[in-house]
Amino acid sequence: MYINQIKYLLVAILSIFVVSCVTTKDTTYLQDTKASYPKGEFTDYRIRPDDELSIRVLSMNPEISGIFLNGGAQGNNTQSTFRVFGDGTIDIPFIRKIKVEGLTEREATHEIETRLQDYIKEKLAVKVSVVNKYFYMIGESNAKGQFPVYKDKMTIFEAIALGGDLGVPADRKQVKIIRKVDGVEKIIKFDLRSKSIIDSEYYYVQPNDIIYVELTKGSFFKITSFSTFLGVVTSSLSFILLVIQYSK
Repeated sequence: MYINQIKYLLVAILSIFVVSCVTTKDTTYLQDTKASYPKGEFTDYRIRPDDELSIRVLSMNPEISGIFLNGGAQGNNTQSTFRVFGDGTIDIPFIRKIKVEGLTEREATHEIETRLQDYIKEKLAVKVSVVNKYFYMIGESNAKGQFPVYKDKMTIFEAIALGGDLGVPADRKQVKIIRKVDGVEKIIKFDLRSKSIIDSEYYYVQPNDIIYVELTKGSFFKITSFSTFLGVVTSSLSFILLVIQYSK
């Protein structure tokens, strides 16, 4: 009688282990999967309200450039930081508000340089860059929090590597990026294991992106390594032997 009960119990436990084991198919990147994504070109980040802009002005006459930008002056190089207001403008001293929302860094550079040139006739150069270039990781990742977008065309794999990769129980089939597009929050969902994401709109990370990774379904029961599997089997067998001894 006890023998049959033990057999049934062992079969049930082993069945759970087989279903619960994490395989390389669950965690390997750049696979040939059923998921297919259309190719999309990389698009430059466009300035938004509350962004912080670093503006450098270079002129042969540092006193002239200092009239427009305060602080950070070094020789012929003047640099200051400005916050983009809710109406999408920045306020440079002695110049009426300049609309920069929706512009790329290059377009904002041209716009500000043109406006400054209206006030002075001497040759100058302007360089605009977004200071707050960060993305965020939440959910089942080895590291959560704020990370810098340290270069143009930063890929999703580089972003995840910067965050310490994903945990084994992470659901790589259901990765989400929350991104503001034209003032509206958009949720982009994709299978990170699929190699078809390369060169798609999902491949590149932009400033202010939020990368969210969920746990796989039933991850509480997932067996992530052989040592874990062996430990659970040993514990289960010990429990069975204890029940048999108690029954006697």
